Amino acid sequence: MAIELKNVESLSKAVDAIASFISEGNFRFSDDGISFKATDPSQIVLVNFSMSKKVFEKYSVEPNFVGVDIVELSKILSRALPADRLTLDLTDSEMRINFEGAISRSFSLPLIDVNDEDVSIPKTSFDASVEINARILKEALKDASLFGSSVVLRVKDNKLFIEARGSAGTLKTVASQTKQVIVNSKTEVVSKYSLNFLQNIVREADSDKKISLELKSDTPMRVSYKIGVSPIEFHLAHMIL
Repeated sequence: MAIELKNVESLSKAVDAIASFISEGNFRFSDDGISFKATDPSQIVLVNFSMSKKVFEKYSVEPNFVGVDIVELSKILSRALPADRLTLDLTDSEMRINFEGAISRSFSLPLIDVNDEDVSIPKTSFDASVEINARILKEALKDASLFGSSVVLRVKDNKLFIEARGSAGTLKTVASQTKQVIVNSKTEVVSKYSLNFLQNIVREADSDKKISLELKSDTPMRVSYKIGVSPIEFHLAHMIL
């Protein structure tokens, strides 16, 4: 097995995004690239990530899947310096991660047995979609966090409404159609979600890029964006309104 990656930051950010919800899981190494798919222990969010072999400078693997402690992997990847090149190798018992730059460093992460129950991606016919600048959405969610632990997303008249309510007050944000917000809807959509989960989902999104929200009333929402050129998507369970 020979894997080399020059842009370690993109992989590091993806693993950080996964580690926000899932502490251990299986990474699949296939002829097409690396992928990860799992639900968090509370069954509130499903994560689906893939990184094409085209992203790597070198990618030669035997198809395999390996269980790792994702939180520890996240810590290791965070130690990469900007100019470091990552090389990755697998043995029967560990994942070896090397950073080659001004200095050479080698980390070994034990492989662990993780229940390999296949996770199926929900096939939902959504009624509304929103493409929104990540910075705008992050700031709107920060506003919502002043008042509540949950957030109501409403799509109506080609506008996105972000609403939060608590004992300290209420928030209502309106995002109208602009270059930074594109809304398409077949009908009015209203759904409620955990604010903390949603903030963690969008945290690793590049603030200058777009995040896609796909919604249907009282239905899990699909949130997707790219980390570098690699797609990551989350299915976030709804709350009772």
